[in-house]
Amino acid sequence: MRPAASARRSGSKSHPAPSHAPQRTVEPSDQVSRLPHSGIKHILVCVDGTDNDRGVLDQALRVALRFGSHIDVLHVRFDVYGATVDRQERRIDRLLDKPVEHIVAEAAARAHRHFEEWHAQCGLPLRESGTAVRGPSSQWREITGYEDDVIARLGRVSDLIAVARKGAGATTFSAMALETALFETGRPVLMVPVATPADLFYRPLIAWNGSREAARAVGFALPFLSECEGCVEVFSAPESKHHANTEELLRYLGWHDIVADRISSDDARATGMSLLAQASAHRTGLIVMGAYTHGHYRQFLFGGMTRHVMEHAAVPILFAH
Repeated sequence: MRPAASARRSGSKSHPAPSHAPQRTVEPSDQVSRLPHSGIKHILVCVDGTDNDRGVLDQALRVALRFGSHIDVLHVRFDVYGATVDRQERRIDRLLDKPVEHIVAEAAARAHRHFEEWHAQCGLPLRESGTAVRGPSSQWREITGYEDDVIARLGRVSDLIAVARKGAGATTFSAMALETALFETGRPVLMVPVATPADLFYRPLIAWNGSREAARAVGFALPFLSECEGCVEVFSAPESKHHANTEELLRYLGWHDIVADRISSDDARATGMSLLAQASAHRTGLIVMGAYTHGHYRQFLFGGMTRHVMEHAAVPILFAH
């Protein structure tokens, strides 16, 4: 019996153990109880007043209900008059102020209306602070500024950023939302296409190429993978400079009690098209992949598979860079 424990049980006063005394052995049960709670507690949802808003809000709601998360619904109202930056940095001519202001006001009104309609249906409580609060909640946030600046600032203090896939419905002022979330925050990004709502927790598919980006995506996706229904599928997508060792990935996932298996492609080489074909065949609800780029520039320089998936995916993608 340990001396300290004996003293407590006998009621006598205990004394500090000498410095050379052996430390108490940490039991496995103690280690388990001290493990941090893994989950997604704060979601930043970017809305721009287009028809894409509802799909992003609905997918964020699915995540919030599963993990008890708070959703900040953010609309960045474009700073027409340059109040948030030095006047000399303004890019819009004074003659365009009024027309642009009208467009900006309409987009903000539509975005807020989309939030109100969504909130009326989902009924999440409105909260501004998460201190000692349990359960999912939401909050509307409209901030005047520049989208890349605001998303970068708020995204860095979020567990997940949800944005719509860029497409024909994307506005001029929201075109950089996805790139900013990916490259300026260091956080995972859930890209939501305009399509039939998918079950994010059904048979996720990991596009694995052994890269740092893919590893970060898998790490961020662990809460989803741990909650999934059905086997996690691993699609080998090797890049020339990376070694896609899927066996090691399967072993890693096993330590997280995640059942995973490798799927093969009929194509001679892995492509974005073959990845999406496999996702469709397996009724995948979520694809997990790294946002691989060529060089240090982000616009239009994504790797071939990343670019194809961004443009054509019909299911949500969890990206990391």
